[in-house]
Amino acid sequence: MLTGDYVNDSRTLPERAEDMAACAREVARLRAPLGVFAIFGNHDFPPPPADPPLGPWRNAGVTPLLDEAAPLTIRGARLFLIGLRSSLVRPIRPEQVLDALPRDARTARLLLWHEPDRADESARAGAGAQLSGHTHGGQVVLPGTGPLVLPPQGQKFPAGRYDVEGMPLYVTRGVGMLPPRVRFCCPPEVTVLRLWRGGR
Repeated sequence: MLTGDYVNDSRTLPERAEDMAACAREVARLRAPLGVFAIFGNHDFPPPPADPPLGPWRNAGVTPLLDEAAPLTIRGARLFLIGLRSSLVRPIRPEQVLDALPRDARTARLLLWHEPDRADESARAGAGAQLSGHTHGGQVVLPGTGPLVLPPQGQKFPAGRYDVEGMPLYVTRGVGMLPPRVRFCCPPEVTVLRLWRGGR
């Protein structure tokens, strides 16, 4: 599951499209039994009303999710993997997608939303868990102080696992950086999460 910000929006649109295609080619090396899924971050979107180019991702074997859900079956249980557009570039409420999905004891709902700080809305809308990126962990973290700079909608939950109104939220630091390309006490990460049936 990829949580967005594959390019830098300070580049021109042709450069960004080229960067996006290059990123998709690298991502094509990923393999997963149930597939590889991606949402997009605020840096990935061209000016409205356009969306990021999806062709390179589909050609790479990645399923892009833009305010939609992908149903998966795992050992007889159903999981809906839901991906929302970046809320910094498109107005979106999680219930716009979640309300259309079934609610029952054997159906889990895992929400991918680039920006973490609206996780309380996700919890109230019925998401079982949320995975986010966006913050890069702050990139520069001072011991005893915390991240020096955090982006809009990434202020409350900079990195790691949180409980938001009973819903687990995980915010990854990711592997990329924005200028200045410096990390301090904030190493890049690729996160492995294990999902347990039965609310464990």
